[in-house]
Amino acid sequence: MANYSERWETAKTKFETATGVKKPKPTGVFKEFFNYTSLSGSMKAADTVIAKYDKSKPDDKPKQIPDMAKKVQAMGVAIDSYLKVLEASAKDERSENAGAKTALYAHIKVLSAELKAIKLHGQQKVDQEKVVQNTKLSTSQKSGAMLKAALASACANANLSVKKVQADPTPATFNALFKKSDSPGRKVQVQLVTAGKQVALGALASRDTDPEFIATKFTPWQADSSANNSLPLTATKEQVLKRIEDFKVILKLAQHYSDTL
Repeated sequence: MANYSERWETAKTKFETATGVKKPKPTGVFKEFFNYTSLSGSMKAADTVIAKYDKSKPDDKPKQIPDMAKKVQAMGVAIDSYLKVLEASAKDERSENAGAKTALYAHIKVLSAELKAIKLHGQQKVDQEKVVQNTKLSTSQKSGAMLKAALASACANANLSVKKVQADPTPATFNALFKKSDSPGRKVQVQLVTAGKQVALGALASRDTDPEFIATKFTPWQADSSANNSLPLTATKEQVLKRIEDFKVILKLAQHYSDTL
């Protein structure tokens, strides 16, 4: 069940707590920050229609997909509009600080990453349900059809974790996000492995990058016990940022492949 509106409210609260910015300023970078009521409204509408779909009887689901797709698309449009505000705000914040990436700038980037992850998760949900309801597709064909949205969503989720660590580069924050069985790296790796299988079956065209090759790169980032997913609590800020930069290098490969699908 989707909870996009709750997720967004939580993200805003964390932003306010971390930055001390609790309301828009009359002028400056936050003039329009929380004035996008259409954003929250579109998220609540998407939450409602997805909840209805999930609770419906199997025979009733297919006819509800168009409305769910419409509401999720509207949410995506509202998110794209607000992302422009965040991007302008981040740019202004750097300009006001001689190009420096301040803590405030980093937290704005977290908000942007959160919204992108929400948008892509919604798209994944719609694509997934369309495929599930398509009785003409085999199991393998369904897996391939879901791949594009699933990989894009996994990459967005991983990027969100990166932005959160960059905004609060402590070992505790890093471990909370990466030291888990279903880590950001594992979510991306699973989709890349699926892509590799689809290529091998001839169901997916080969690209300039081998998805299985990229997938192996995520092995040290796979689970709570993986080599790169844990840092000692004595790790310095520099060590935390170095670890997240190492992850970004691999994530960029996955993102590039995702963009070609």
